[in-house]
Amino acid sequence: MTNSQRLLLKQSEKRERVNALLAKDELTGEERTELDTLTGRLQEIEGEYRAAVTVEQADLEAEQRAAGNVPDAEMRERIELRGRARLTNFITAALRGRLPEGAERELAEAAGVDGIPLELWDAPEERAVAAVPGTVGVNLDPIRPQLFAPSIAPRLGIEMPRVPSGTYATATITTGQSAAGLAKSAAAAGVAGAITAQTTTPHRVSARLEVTLEDIASVGVANFEAALRQNLSSVLSDQLDDYAINGSGTDPIPGGILAKLTDPTAGTAVADFDAFVAAFAGGIDGLWASTMKEVAIVAGVDTYKLSAAAFRDKTIGTDKGISAGDMTFADYAMMHTGGWWTNKRMPAASSDNQAAILYRMGRPGVRKAVCPHWGAISIDDMYTGSAKAERYFTMHVLVGDVLLVQPDAYSELTFHLA
Repeated sequence: MTNSQRLLLKQSEKRERVNALLAKDELTGEERTELDTLTGRLQEIEGEYRAAVTVEQADLEAEQRAAGNVPDAEMRERIELRGRARLTNFITAALRGRLPEGAERELAEAAGVDGIPLELWDAPEERAVAAVPGTVGVNLDPIRPQLFAPSIAPRLGIEMPRVPSGTYATATITTGQSAAGLAKSAAAAGVAGAITAQTTTPHRVSARLEVTLEDIASVGVANFEAALRQNLSSVLSDQLDDYAINGSGTDPIPGGILAKLTDPTAGTAVADFDAFVAAFAGGIDGLWASTMKEVAIVAGVDTYKLSAAAFRDKTIGTDKGISAGDMTFADYAMMHTGGWWTNKRMPAASSDNQAAILYRMGRPGVRKAVCPHWGAISIDDMYTGSAKAERYFTMHVLVGDVLLVQPDAYSELTFHLA
């Protein structure tokens, strides 16, 4: 608990007592003295609270700057450009054989790419759907987007650094130096350090869209073409996120995080409340996670469903006069862990066992895993099918394998379901 939180708690307690005294019709001499003392103390706490908030905010900003999490002026401008740039404008410019203009051109120049900067996907595209012309004979409601599961890779601490060109490599110190107390004139023992490097080459992930001019004309460009283009980008980002988790690593598929982790021994007993708690407790190592709040697990959909029905006292049995508890593990995890959630991209159960990923998140600011990308989304093949009044949009992005910079921050788990 921070100092400002403690002061707020004190403030609440004393204000409650003040309200209780003021609710009385008459106060004794002692109660009047207590009321005056409490009122004075509340005024003091107000000043202490403001000072504590100021100090804590300054400390937080200092930590964020040290960890590289506070954007500088250039990065703030890039973030602002992402919010103004539109995928549709990039594609329209390419269709006309021109360079993009406005925010799109500024963002591409700032990112140093010729195509669509991959960082555009950091900001969701907000489209204002224009009204359908009255002459088309169709009153078209705005097209509903196809739904995809929320991105899971960022929640697991997988960063996506940009690679200008060539093979990407990342190195980690795997054997460090040593220190020890020594007697007078004793020599320090030398320890050879070791650095382990990992490399990955680009893998191409592509998506393709075909739009006919008749369809565009019948319902209006804003309602039809822009929606399908947005769907194309969503399909591409959805596939990238799936590869980051489930990629096999067998060419041409990039390797995902599960391919990098050691497969655990399959369970034989159906997971219950205690088994789920034990999974989180087992993630505490004192280095990457020191409390349950620093351990997060993303589980398969069926595993999460099981946890949502695993009550605290269910194993005791009603035959002993004790009913099932009123708290499931899913409820418990929300209050006492760093995260317990599911995602559609997690692999399905196999032989009644389902994989899960444990993430020790107790070292903020330390890079734990990366999935490099080569900078841009490229568009080509804009004129194939022109004789049929068809337009094609093919997008390609180059990504690498997921590399575990700090493998000890992750573990693969398995839960037995039936």
